[in-house]
Amino acid sequence: MNIVLIGNPNCGKSTLFNALTGAHAKTGNWHGVTVGALTRKAKIGGQEVRITDLPGIYSLNAYSMEERLAAEAVQRGDYDFVVCVADALTLTRSLALLRDLLNGNTPSMLVVTMADLLRKRGGELDERALSKRLGIPVLCVNAHKKSDIARLKGELLAQRSRKKERSDGSAACSIDDIYREGKRTESRAERLFYNRYFALPFFFAVILCVFFLAFAPHMPGTILKGLLEDLLAKRMGGAIYAAVEARGALVAAEFLRALFSGVGMLLSFLPQIAILYLALFLMEESGYLSALAFMTDGLFRRVGLTGRAAFSILMGFGCTAAAILTTRGLENKRLQTRVICIMAYIACSAKMPVYLALTSNFFTRPFLAVVLLYFAGIVLAFAAALALKGKEEETFVLEIAHIQRPNVQAAIKSLLFSLKQFIMKIVTSVAAFLIVMWFLLSFTPQLRYVGVGDASSMMAQLCRGLRYLFYPMGIKQWQVALAACSGLVAKESVAGMLTLFYGTDLTAAMGTASAAAFLMFIMTCSPCVSAIAATARELGLVRAVCIALAQTGLAFLFSYGIYALLAGGARMALILAVGIPAVLGLYRWIGRILHEKVHRRKGTNTQRFHG
Repeated sequence: MNIVLIGNPNCGKSTLFNALTGAHAKTGNWHGVTVGALTRKAKIGGQEVRITDLPGIYSLNAYSMEERLAAEAVQRGDYDFVVCVADALTLTRSLALLRDLLNGNTPSMLVVTMADLLRKRGGELDERALSKRLGIPVLCVNAHKKSDIARLKGELLAQRSRKKERSDGSAACSIDDIYREGKRTESRAERLFYNRYFALPFFFAVILCVFFLAFAPHMPGTILKGLLEDLLAKRMGGAIYAAVEARGALVAAEFLRALFSGVGMLLSFLPQIAILYLALFLMEESGYLSALAFMTDGLFRRVGLTGRAAFSILMGFGCTAAAILTTRGLENKRLQTRVICIMAYIACSAKMPVYLALTSNFFTRPFLAVVLLYFAGIVLAFAAALALKGKEEETFVLEIAHIQRPNVQAAIKSLLFSLKQFIMKIVTSVAAFLIVMWFLLSFTPQLRYVGVGDASSMMAQLCRGLRYLFYPMGIKQWQVALAACSGLVAKESVAGMLTLFYGTDLTAAMGTASAAAFLMFIMTCSPCVSAIAATARELGLVRAVCIALAQTGLAFLFSYGIYALLAGGARMALILAVGIPAVLGLYRWIGRILHEKVHRRKGTNTQRFHG
C-alpha cells in the first residue's frame, strides 16, 4: 500500500511522517521545511506500507519549485491513498486543496493537526460531522501522542480494504455549522515577535548569548570541550599508545596516537556544537524563524534576495549541504542560484573546529575572534549577494507560522539525532580519511615507514607543489597546504590534519598574519564535496563545478589580500582599495554567466499567468 501525505505548508506533515515511520525527516515551524519527496517504509498492523511526505502546497496549480514537485507527484497517481493534512487553525483554507483532490476522484482522508491550539483560542471542530459532510474519514491527530498515531494507523488499515471507494467531491460544501475558528486576535508573543523593534534585537541578543555559552572562557561549552578532549585525545589515546608501544609495535602505536589525537580533538567540539544546534532547533519549534524571515525581507531585498532566504542561511550554520537543499523552496531559479552562491561564506558547524583550533593558538581573545569570524562570514555573504543582484524584482510569499512555546522534547530529539549524525561522520568518513592520509604521509613509495610528515613520504612527493599556492599567505609548509585542501572532503578534516602534523600547538605551522589569511581562506573557499553534490542536484553538475572553482579562486585572492594588508601596512591597503572593486566586478561577471537568459522559440505564443 502506497500512502502519500499532502497538505498546506507548515501544517505538520513531516512531524506526522516521522511519527508513522520512525524516520528523522527535517521538521520546523516554518514554510518550506520539506523540499523534496521523502519515502520510507513502515509496519502498520504487521503489514508493510510505503509512506511519502511531499512538500507543502496550496493547490494543484503550483507556484514555487517545491510545490510543482508535489503537484506532479499527485497527478502521476502512483499511489493507493492520499492523506490530506490540514491545520485546524486554517481549516477553511486547507479544504481548497482537499477539494482539488476529491474533484479528481483521488481516494483520500483528512487528518487535522493542531486541534489543541484551536481549542485554546475558543475554537471547535466536530470531526464526525465533518467526515459525514465530506464523505471521507476525518481524524484530529496530535503527532506527539502515541494514542492518536495508533488511531490513525488503525484507520489506514481500514482504508486498505476499501481503498477503491472514491468521494463525489463534496468538499465544496460549507462547514460553518460544524467548525468554529475561535478568536483570531494576536497573542502577546505574536505582537512582540512581529515587531521589528523587538524581534531583530532579540535575535542578536540570543545569538550573542549562545556564542557566549559556547565559546567564552569558563563557560559550559569550553569547560566541557576541555574535559572531553582530555578524556579522548590525552588519557585514552595516551594509554592506548603506551600499551601498544610496550609490546614493541611502534608503528601501530604511532598510528593509534595520531588517530585518537585527530578524532578525539574533533569529537571534543561536540558540546559547543550541541549548544548552537539546540538554540537553532528551539527557534524552529517556536515559529520564530518565520517572524525573522518576515522582519528581514526588506534587508534581504536590498541585496537581491527575499525574506525566505533567511531560512536557508540559518540552516547553513548547521550544514551547508542541507541548507542548499532547502533553497528549492525559494521563489525562482535565479534567486536559488544567488543564495547557493553565497552559502560558502556562512560558517557551518564543520568549520567551527578549524576556527577554534586556530584562534586558540594565535589570538589572545579566541571568543571575540570566533564571533568576528561568524559575523564576517555574514557580511561577505551579503556583499556577494549584492554583487550578484539582478535587475528583476523578486516576489515574496511566506506562510506565517504560529508563534508558540517551543516543544522542548521535539527540539532535544532533533538535537540528539544531529549529534549522532556528527559523531557518525567523524568516526566513519573523517576517520577513514585520516587513516588513509596517515598511511600516505608515513610511508615511502617503497612502503618504508618514515613517520608522519616526512619529506620522502608518498603524500609529500605528491603534494609538495601545493605550497606555492599558499606562499602569498606567508605559508611555506606543504603540510598546511595539504590540510587546507583536505577541507574538500569535509571541513572538519582541516583541523584533523593540522593536529596530525603539529598536535595542538600550531605556532610552528604559521605566524599570526598567516593564520588570519588561512582563516579567510577556510571561510570563503568552496564548501565540502557533499555541498557541491547538493548544488549539482539543484543547478546541474557543470554549474556546481563552476561555482566551486569561482569560490575557491576568490578565496585565494581574499586570503592574499588579508596577508598583504597585515604584513604590508598602509601601502598595501592602498593597493587593495583599488583591487577590491576589481574583484567585485569579476564576481558580477561570473554571476551574469551563471544567470543564463531564457529565450522564447520563434512561432510560439507567450503564456500569461493570472492571479
